[in-house]
Amino acid sequence: MTDPRQRVAEYLKWQNTVSPFLLPKELLVKRPVAPAPVAPVAPVASAEPVAISSNDGPATGDGPAAAMTAFAREIAGCRSCRLGETRTNLVFGDGDPHARIMFIGEGPGRDEDLQGVPFVGRAGQLLTKIIESGMKIPRSSVYIANIVKCRPPENRVPHKDEAAACIGHLKRQIAIVRPEAIVLLGKTALQYLLGEEMSINEARQQVFHYEGIRVFVTYHPSALLRNPDYKRPTWEDIKKVLVFLGLPVEN
Repeated sequence: MTDPRQRVAEYLKWQNTVSPFLLPKELLVKRPVAPAPVAPVAPVASAEPVAISSNDGPATGDGPAAAMTAFAREIAGCRSCRLGETRTNLVFGDGDPHARIMFIGEGPGRDEDLQGVPFVGRAGQLLTKIIESGMKIPRSSVYIANIVKCRPPENRVPHKDEAAACIGHLKRQIAIVRPEAIVLLGKTALQYLLGEEMSINEARQQVFHYEGIRVFVTYHPSALLRNPDYKRPTWEDIKKVLVFLGLPVEN
């Protein structure tokens, strides 16, 4: 019969030879394992919003995102016009710096001034509904900004000198995002970005471009709140944007 102490010694000798738990960590190299083949899955139609972005890269960690963050810091203390003296918050912009679509409105209202985010009041909620329920894309997949970044008193239309002091900020944002399509919301956006003096109804029938980017014009969401008759023509304008970008369209 074998001595028990000899059996223990032989066991420990064997374990030190083959057990990975007793080997130095630098010798424990995992062998790559080929992944199991996955059968292709056909796309499934869904009413859930589908994220869209440009081909520049992911929404974080590269050029446009870093450039937009740096620019926001750069103008955080802007006092280029009188609106900077009365604001609560500078309303910089919101969304994906890689967005294929950029919406541009007039200026912040009370809710936007308090939160520092564009289009969060009643008009903003309607715009979000147009984007997410109508266009079937998340609001976070587009980029939203305004002609001026500080709230005009009593939500009045920005004065010419105020728009002139702020338009360079907006143009720099457009240059960073470089969207495929711009949607101008209302007459003020049309006037100060493109220099066009015409009614929204006239502009809706025109073809515009800014720095090689296709520009669409439609009613501001606040106009839809005042006059529900504008909802149908606004949706017709939005469908043109979807067709231009090759995205699904619902009637």
